[in-house]
Amino acid sequence: MPAEATLLDNDLQPRLQALQARLAQDPIVATLPPPPQVAILLEIAGSRFIVAWNDTAISVTTPVGPCDHWDFGFTVPEAAWKEFTRTDPGPLNNTAQAMVAQFGEAIIAGDKVKWAQYCAHLERILFCLKPVRDRGVAPQLPRKSAITATYLTLDYGGREYRIFYEESGQGIPMVCLHTAGSDSRQYKYMLEDPELQADFRMIAFDMPWHGRSMPPRGWRSERYELSIQFYVGIIREFVKALGLDKPVLIGCSMGGAVTLVMAGLHGEEYRAICSLEGCLAGNPKAPSRRAIGTRHMEVDHSFFLSTWVAGLMSPRSPQDLQDDVLWEYGQSGPGVYNGDAAMPPSLEAVGKTLGKTRCPLYVFSGDYDYSATPEMSRLAADQLGGEFIPMINKGHFPMAEDPVGFKEDLMPVLARIKQLGS
Repeated sequence: MPAEATLLDNDLQPRLQALQARLAQDPIVATLPPPPQVAILLEIAGSRFIVAWNDTAISVTTPVGPCDHWDFGFTVPEAAWKEFTRTDPGPLNNTAQAMVAQFGEAIIAGDKVKWAQYCAHLERILFCLKPVRDRGVAPQLPRKSAITATYLTLDYGGREYRIFYEESGQGIPMVCLHTAGSDSRQYKYMLEDPELQADFRMIAFDMPWHGRSMPPRGWRSERYELSIQFYVGIIREFVKALGLDKPVLIGCSMGGAVTLVMAGLHGEEYRAICSLEGCLAGNPKAPSRRAIGTRHMEVDHSFFLSTWVAGLMSPRSPQDLQDDVLWEYGQSGPGVYNGDAAMPPSLEAVGKTLGKTRCPLYVFSGDYDYSATPEMSRLAADQLGGEFIPMINKGHFPMAEDPVGFKEDLMPVLARIKQLGS
């Protein structure tokens, strides 16, 4: 018997027999726009099959013949497949996008635009080939929020920026910076935490072009591209406008990167700095954050980003909180995530010049993060003289996707920060 048939019979055959029905009944597939016509070739552990969609039906074809048509293909190596099918697959094996980060774009064949258009459908094919996962338990937010919110206008670089921010708590000021393509809602569980509210005045703001902060006037005639210099300048102007005296600064992803720069350039302005998933350069081994799916007239960037972001999260995070992260990313303006991804060159240029931190610095990193890997975060901590804090079984958005688990890592650090002089 051919090797392909053996693998198919022993591993995939029972799952493939149920795949068409599972896809037809999958509640997430039901929310995706039905493709007018697309055929996806999958090669999993040596077995090949085609899943075809049109606006009325889904079909699964195996074996694949020389005359069969497909638009793009995706290969899952055997070792990755074995890991993916576990309840909690390890880093770089938890989604199709994570596998691309591990093996490179060589595992994608055919039309790359079609891949970007329909990678959300591909993800559901893979997830419908594995057992249904428990969704986990998400913590409850209070029925009546303690968060207050308003706007302020900053003058920077000869332009006005109307900035939205929200805050809660009292005591030591803490400024919270969101990730690329998202907004301050990522900090809602921290801002609603009574224990944190007792000691910290937590303030989270939306960067210009993000969330509820508007772009500057005239934005339609320019292409948004973020630089580290602009980011540093906006943060300093925001802190100045609110009259904050040596706040704690905490940021994640691009917010984590800028906090590292702030520690090296202006650390004396802060009581302490916490960098979450921060590094001082882009990861050359990971797919480009300026990938075709983040700014292309034929690709809905919100669907593409949902697959990209999902691969960065830990499968152990409650699914409802992972879904919240995807929702927030789906609401970013066209090209904003792509524009945020323009920051690494200016970040790397500044990063090379940085000496030791000018305030206590704590660098946190989750092992599921393939955009700013733990190794990259550790290197940044070593360069700046900060403390590296590994977060096991955590993803790229710890404060949003797993606030309960993240609090276990954060509270010992905050206890030390409370003991610092202002």
